[in-house]
Parts: sequence; structure tokens; C-alpha cells
Amino acid sequence: MARLEHFAIFAQNAGALKDFYVQTMGLRVVLVGPGDPPGGYFLADDDGGAIEIIARPEGQSNANQRWVCHVAFWVDDVAAKRAELERLGLTFETDTAVDDDAFKTAFFHDPEGNRCQIVWRLRPLGS
Repeated sequence: MARLEHFAIFAQNAGALKDFYVQTMGLRVVLVGPGDPPGGYFLADDDGGAIEIIARPEGQSNANQRWVCHVAFWVDDVAAKRAELERLGLTFETDTAVDDDAFKTAFFHDPEGNRCQIVWRLRPLGS
């Protein structure tokens, strides 16, 4: 059996995107890549979920595709987290929002344009 360790996304400004995820999602820096400025960061939550932010090489794109690629964050209260992120100026998709008794979700783009999801489920995945 394999376990998911992390996934990676590009960022034009890896340091600023690292700060965004630390401040808005409560992730912590667990590893800093080499270089000055650093070539990337590994951020983790308290349950072992991790994301790698890599300084985007010149000429590369984020290659985000709607309905295919996104970063999902479990939150206890989707409405409260959405309101917090909207106060920071982030805009949410309206046609993909779900708000029912078993599943709540909302999609937005982080400061680098990566598509993100905040989600709450009555029954967490894998349970």
C-alpha cells in the first residue's frame, strides 16, 4: 500500500505564497528548500497532510485546469473560512458552491492563481 505524502504547486513568489497558506490555513513550514531566496517550501498540517510550494521556473505556467486540478483544505466551518478569505479580497466561484447537511464546499484561487477548495464533510473521506 502507498500513502500520499504531499503534492506540489508552482509559485512565482514562493515566499509570499508560503506566507498566505501559513496565515490563512494554519499550515506550518516543515522544510525549506535550498537557495537564497529558497527554491521552495514544504508546509504541513497537524494530521500529516503536506503541500510543496516550488519557485516556478521561468517560462512555466501553473497549468491549472478547472474541474481537474485543485488543492482541498478541510475546515470545520466553510462559511466562516469563506468570509475570512473574502475579507482578504479573494473571490469565490458561485456555480460550484455546495451547502447541504452532508457536504459543504467553496472554490477560490490563491494569490498565485492555483484553484483551491475549502470543504467540510459529514463523513470524512476514508472513514
